[in-house]
Amino acid sequence: MTATPKTLPLPLPLERQSELGLVAQVVAALSRLIDSGRLRPGERLPSIRQFALEQGVSNSTIVEAYERLVAGGMLHARRGSGFFIAKRDVAETSGMPAIRPNPVIDSAWLFSEVFADERVPIKAGCGWLPSSMLDGEGLHAAERRIIRSPGAQQVGYGHPFGYGPLRQTIAKSFANWSLDIAPDQVVTTHGVTQALDLIMRTLVKPGDTVFIEEPGYCNLIAMLRLAAINVVGVPRTVSGVDLEALEQLARQHKPKIFFTNPVLQNPTGTTYTPACAMRVLQAAERHGFWVVEDDLYRELAQATDPMLAALDGLRRVIYVSGFSKTIAPSLRLGFIVCQSDLAKEFARTKMVLTLTNSEITERLVYNALTEGHHRRHVERLAGTLLTAQAQVSARLEDVGLQSFGPLRGGMFYWARMPHGALSAKEIADQALAQGIWLAPGEFFHVSPPEYAWFRFNVAFSDLSQLSDFFRKLN
Repeated sequence: MTATPKTLPLPLPLERQSELGLVAQVVAALSRLIDSGRLRPGERLPSIRQFALEQGVSNSTIVEAYERLVAGGMLHARRGSGFFIAKRDVAETSGMPAIRPNPVIDSAWLFSEVFADERVPIKAGCGWLPSSMLDGEGLHAAERRIIRSPGAQQVGYGHPFGYGPLRQTIAKSFANWSLDIAPDQVVTTHGVTQALDLIMRTLVKPGDTVFIEEPGYCNLIAMLRLAAINVVGVPRTVSGVDLEALEQLARQHKPKIFFTNPVLQNPTGTTYTPACAMRVLQAAERHGFWVVEDDLYRELAQATDPMLAALDGLRRVIYVSGFSKTIAPSLRLGFIVCQSDLAKEFARTKMVLTLTNSEITERLVYNALTEGHHRRHVERLAGTLLTAQAQVSARLEDVGLQSFGPLRGGMFYWARMPHGALSAKEIADQALAQGIWLAPGEFFHVSPPEYAWFRFNVAFSDLSQLSDFFRKLN
């Protein structure tokens, strides 16, 4: 006997004028009905045509919403019968980890489930850009060039250091900062995160001390703790880092490495002044520690922003960057630039852990960089993000949030609640219940921060629902 389609509340709470698309709204509404138990496993949803007619939307809107829920394990499709509410064990055996019925903002969710969780329509706290802002045109052109290349060039292991022409292109780009780099000083990696991991595994052993910025890159904090490294935070300031604190902590702890993100820092969006850059390098020389310059946002920065690697000549600086913010995060391609002897050590560590990179991916990035329009794409992207940052800051400051520092562009806006009894984590849990993902400051600190800080991704945060949420908290 064929199951009778479930009668859904009519209409669903869809807002035609909302900045949030109709597909995402339908996904969120159906997810809430499933989570609450009003839609139970095995029940059949209305047909695409019937549901679209009842909700006053197009068939394509319902098709895409249903398919997203199928991909997330919340529905399953039966050929010729329609779409049904999935049992929870279906998601667990579908090849993807099951998404918790009621996700809670914590480090486990952030690192393991956030990329697959389609039920959170407003991703104000995420760390990536929407596909509309990425270099899709350049990537498609690069793919066409790959398809036309001989098959023999696509089937073998790559070079331990990475694809030669790509490393040469990366090396030549440093001429813009008067830095003469040879290709054997460049090692490609599976994204910037692996680059940081290779450096840590090669230069640091359990029990050693390293410095990071506070607040700083949340993945790096988790990675270092997982490796039993002693992590000490150096306060981040509007102009760079607290230089007096850096000096005092260096005398006390004698760190092996200082991991820093000088330009358009994640999460604060701030940039070193030239004076701060020079004094950090002087401290590294005095106390004998390496400086790892995470420069992932360099292409979005201003031409006059200081580069530690160029100021230092790569004597104590190890430079790390990648292409996830300007081409596509799915490519997972980063790189390390350093002294030649160190590059050999990092390449050996990479081979032990993962062998080589995917040369097809490296060829794609090389083609995208040399196709001829990447520079113009980056210029447009930087301008778009600067405008979005100004709009988000105005919207959020209007409802009472306080900014960390002046706007300089890039992806992030760092702001805090000026008062209130709730922690950022508690506020983030409340927001999640309303379909808003926030990134609370606790994730970016070694020790709990004094105020309720949040990192906002400006590409996803210029929404009335977000500002209305904070307005109601005040």
